[in-house]
Amino acid sequence: MLPGGNLKADPMVTVSEETAVDYELTARIATEAFALGDVHFSAERIKWLYERSFGRGTTVLAAVDKGKKIGQIALIGQNICVAGEVHPAVQLVDLFILQAYRSGQLLPKLYREVEQFCAKQNIRYILTLPNDKSVMLNARFLKLSPVLSLPIRPGVSLRRPTSGAITHSGLLRSMTRHRAIELLSPFSCPATENGSHWDAETLFDRLDDPTRDYAVHATKNLLLVSSQRKTRGVSYIALCAFFARPAAQIGDSEVDELVRAACRFWRRPTFVYAGTNSRLPKLPGVALPARLRRPILVQLRDVRTDADDVRFDRFQLIDSDFA
Repeated sequence: MLPGGNLKADPMVTVSEETAVDYELTARIATEAFALGDVHFSAERIKWLYERSFGRGTTVLAAVDKGKKIGQIALIGQNICVAGEVHPAVQLVDLFILQAYRSGQLLPKLYREVEQFCAKQNIRYILTLPNDKSVMLNARFLKLSPVLSLPIRPGVSLRRPTSGAITHSGLLRSMTRHRAIELLSPFSCPATENGSHWDAETLFDRLDDPTRDYAVHATKNLLLVSSQRKTRGVSYIALCAFFARPAAQIGDSEVDELVRAACRFWRRPTFVYAGTNSRLPKLPGVALPARLRRPILVQLRDVRTDADDVRFDRFQLIDSDFA
């Protein structure tokens, strides 16, 4: 994400890899840079996000003026499966610059450092979920192309799950790591599915956010991760991700049963899903027209070939820092 503001030149600012991230400072600068009255960045969540969330750590490229950090971009390491192979990738998050330092020179500096880092570390894919301000900048400076447009899909579920349909429904935090990994293991993502690569251990770490609660619901062949959220004062259930047992045939009823289980668990009838998953016979909810709510855009670049023809079988909220 990139906050708005006027640009001015400041050639004295340098950009380099931050060797020891000060999470309290980063949270304060991010909160000031975005200047959104109802948004306050959490040092605790940033630390978890950067160190554990996607299993490959994070590189922070910091903009510094005379020893003072004034902005950054973070590259979260992760694995992506494409055409049956697992490749190293980075997801760009937390791009911000303090208002007084926004310049026509600094932003390209940050992007150049991203490109150089990826080349040096043999990173195959760069991806991001940009806001409106970043779309054209990402395309111009990093050659990122749109690969997915994910409509927001709200819905309402009032029915109880059918008796015996749900094999598990409960908070992940209430389980031991061993028990959680035992539950998640049958739903590990095969390399044959194009998308973020999750096994039981990396998915557990992704859900072990100290600032948010996640619930896990399962049928015999399908697993759903859900979380209660609130946007503009409205509470709803975020359907963060579905994971199917490899080679299993998934029926419409299993999707419906899991949505009912999630809504019943959180005691909220309204839910939202945003994503794509080729293993599902249908997606939950009804897609909102773009004129009512802009779909979530995913941009990507294959650093090796600059090709823009990668197609994801699965990309869901859990694959970003949105959920």
